[in-house]
Amino acid sequence: MTRMKQTPSEQALDVAAQMLVAKASRPSAGITLVPPKEFQSWLDYAVATMDARGAYLDRMFDAEEIPSQERIRRAAQNELDRLRCKAQMPWIGMLENWSQALGKRLGRTVEEILEGNLLATDFSNDSVHIRFEDGSDLTFRRAFYLGNPAPDGAIHRIAVFTEHCGYHEFWIGPDDRVEETHTRTPSSV
Repeated sequence: MTRMKQTPSEQALDVAAQMLVAKASRPSAGITLVPPKEFQSWLDYAVATMDARGAYLDRMFDAEEIPSQERIRRAAQNELDRLRCKAQMPWIGMLENWSQALGKRLGRTVEEILEGNLLATDFSNDSVHIRFEDGSDLTFRRAFYLGNPAPDGAIHRIAVFTEHCGYHEFWIGPDDRVEETHTRTPSSV
């Protein structure tokens, strides 16, 4: 059987019908369920009511310390809270990713940095200037950068930490330039 050529409007109707069939076959199919009223989300409900027996039994014969099911639930809740925190405050992930290098640069422990964030005393009057190969450029004041923008032909990741404008990551290519400008403060008399 040969198929007749469709008009543009018939083609559009076919595409719309295919989209509706695809949408209706998805599990959610437009149904939005509200979590029980004492829970903020379904994830909160899932953690609060999770069956921790499997995790408990997995550790029963292998671990020196066997955590209670309640402790396993609390650990899951802490993990969910930490993920929420990262989503609301993306700089926490930056601090975690760069904590070792920050510790070396600032002479502080990783724990101090992760718990206390960066401090005003971690910044001087130095600036970071990035010039990209397309001519665009950025300048951050009261900032420093970490990473290795080595001219080896590869693309490298750097992080710029500023006192007032947040923390930023950039991919630096072989034709991009990163400079840290050291500004002297006038000495007091």
